[in-house]
Amino acid sequence: MIKRILAILIITIIGVSSILPSVISDSRGPDPLSLHAEAGTMELSAWDIQKDPTLKLDGEWEFYWNQLLGPEDFQPDGGRIPQLTGYMRVPSIWSGKELNGTVLPAFGCATYRLVLKNIPYHGVLGLKKENVRLSSRVYVDGQELFSDGVPSLTEAEYESGNNPQLGFYYCDGSELEIIVQAANYDYINGGIPVSFKIGEQTAMLSQQEKGNLLGFSVLVTLWSIALLYLIFFINARFFKRKAASLLSFAIFCFLFAVGNALTDQRPLVMMLPDISFEAIFKMKDFFLSASLIAVTVIFYQARKGIISLRMTGIVSAVYGCYLIAVLILPIYIYYKLHPFIMLLNTIVLIILLARTTVLFLRCKKSDVLDYLLLFIAILALNLYSVDSILFALSLKTVSSLCQIYIVTFALVTIFRLSMHYYEVLANLRISMKRTQDAEIAFLRSQIKPHFLYNALNSIAALCKEAPDQAEDVVIQLSEYLRGSFDFKTLDSLTTVKKETELLEAYLNIEKVRFGKRLNVEYDIDESINFPIPPLILQPLVENAVRHGLMSGVSGGTVKISIKKEMANVVFSIEDDGIGMEPSQVKRLLEQAPDENGVGLWNINQRLRLIYGNELEVWSERGAGTRVSFQLPWNSQETSLSRGNL
Repeated sequence: MIKRILAILIITIIGVSSILPSVISDSRGPDPLSLHAEAGTMELSAWDIQKDPTLKLDGEWEFYWNQLLGPEDFQPDGGRIPQLTGYMRVPSIWSGKELNGTVLPAFGCATYRLVLKNIPYHGVLGLKKENVRLSSRVYVDGQELFSDGVPSLTEAEYESGNNPQLGFYYCDGSELEIIVQAANYDYINGGIPVSFKIGEQTAMLSQQEKGNLLGFSVLVTLWSIALLYLIFFINARFFKRKAASLLSFAIFCFLFAVGNALTDQRPLVMMLPDISFEAIFKMKDFFLSASLIAVTVIFYQARKGIISLRMTGIVSAVYGCYLIAVLILPIYIYYKLHPFIMLLNTIVLIILLARTTVLFLRCKKSDVLDYLLLFIAILALNLYSVDSILFALSLKTVSSLCQIYIVTFALVTIFRLSMHYYEVLANLRISMKRTQDAEIAFLRSQIKPHFLYNALNSIAALCKEAPDQAEDVVIQLSEYLRGSFDFKTLDSLTTVKKETELLEAYLNIEKVRFGKRLNVEYDIDESINFPIPPLILQPLVENAVRHGLMSGVSGGTVKISIKKEMANVVFSIEDDGIGMEPSQVKRLLEQAPDENGVGLWNINQRLRLIYGNELEVWSERGAGTRVSFQLPWNSQETSLSRGNL
């Protein structure tokens, strides 16, 4: 118990500590020793672009509240002089900030301005905008570089838009003016919550590609997990097994993948270029909230019933109402409910985490790893939720940790899926072993009482007529019975030599019974002696004698051949008896035997399971029958690799 508690504490501390540094760093503001803006100006003469090819433009930007200004408004001969409201730190939000005695609301518009001086570079530079809530237009050196949505002084003319953007411009090393118009009439807070970045062209493109690659990788990984769980669900239903949790998990992974791909770098937006930002924003909220319903259902369906049906119904009803609000209401209206939904997210995930912790502490030793992985997966979702909330509230300026938590969740989920897959395989192997044990019992039962009766009657007759021969037959019968019962399960292998000795004992007894009607020919390579499954030859020989030869008046000859050909050993049992029609051969190979015989089906099934080979049967009515099969020369390794079945 103590070890489990320590494991929970260590993992939780590691998870929480991954968030704290960024929160503490953002609360302190820019490092005094680093390059940062002061009073709307940023001195870059000390910037070593070779060492640091990208630079955050953090610090104090000029801030003009309820004004949307362009480059022309800051020209010396522009006439009207813009009225500076104050200086706003970037990254930060303006909501709730007090400037000149006025507390700024969430809704409104503003202009940010920063002048870069003494840039130690001549050539193409890139400017990256990550997040401006909730519409923006960016000018660089007097020219519009890019825009997102339509920032406006009034809500009527405003259009939302907030996707990451990257633009390039030529820098000649002189001063550079950056102007950002921003407007928000939808979201719970407005401003620039994430740093603008400037940098060398190749470095900026490389960062952009890495971010997109990470986003797409997470999307594809989660979709792949969803597909795997869906396939497992379909297979389970095909075999009439209950597996609703597999379908729920597949739905969760799909929903969460889409919702996550519409946040941060928004990689899915590249696949949906014609969809408005409002639709994308609503899709993000819809899919992420719907995924929480799926999570709740999954844990209700869990084998331990981690949460109750009542709680599942309540959570699903609340999220369902919120989903309807997302679909039919404008962003700024339904987002008034968002704080309550974030609180509900937190409560649900914490309950799941607590419940999973209790189950981990109380579970059987054999389930420790499974519940530990489940705890890590739920912890990753909790950290994802906390990081998203902190970013939404602008208590931290970087949301890249969300992708790390999702990758952690995906890896843990894949590992758990692999564990469950191998658990299913192990159960299947046990089931197959039990089936084969029953098959062995069946094969043993084929030593019919009438064979023993006939053998004993022959021995009784020989005791009077030829006592010495009777003694030999008793010995042969004893060896035959010993060989037939000299194994417990199919895990016990015999050898070619022992199997042929069993054949000789059996045939010697049958020759006493049938006399000259039974002839036996051996063509066996004595150097061949490797492990093979028991009772794989004797039933074939017995079939040849009983059904092939003794069904005729004159009897005949059975030929037993064991020869090496290339990398295989060929076993062949041939008789010149009455033979069979092709339809009869097909039926014997495809149908389980009845009570009157061992059947080729048993042997054929065992060869399939162990070696992947099958019997080859040739037969012609009136000409006889030949049954053969091949085993690899290294069949000992083959048998072991297949679990010694």
